[in-house]
Amino acid sequence: MMKKTILAAAVSVALATPAFAGGKGGTELALANYSGLGFVASQGIPLDIAFLRSNGINTFGEIEVGAGFADGLAIGAELSGGLLIGLSTGLSLYGSLGPAISGGESTQFGLGFEVGLNIDVNQSSIVIEGGSHPSESYVGVGLRF
Repeated sequence: MMKKTILAAAVSVALATPAFAGGKGGTELALANYSGLGFVASQGIPLDIAFLRSNGINTFGEIEVGAGFADGLAIGAELSGGLLIGLSTGLSLYGSLGPAISGGESTQFGLGFEVGLNIDVNQSSIVIEGGSHPSESYVGVGLRF
């Protein structure tokens, strides 16, 4: 039952209008040390919680996928909800938490999370992010566009 729920939610988020990936608008793609050389990509949707927004905190939902290539293939996916807090002009901090799955040698379900920093440059952002899926942790640097 849990697998079907996560899969249905992941498909719903993936088909939603692009917004708030990495806590901001657009799609995020990062080069990461995901069990060796790999990548992390995410797509998000806005979650408008008026009370938090009125206090300067934005909320978002996100689906994230990661893969790495070392001795074998390591993959993971996460469906999460998160907070985005503006630190100063062009600089924001975000974090999210939600159910996740990792695959490779064995499949594991658990909790996934990410914490990152957006540095706005023109119409995109440089993203510095660290996180974990049940069997893999990662640090990545990339772009939100």
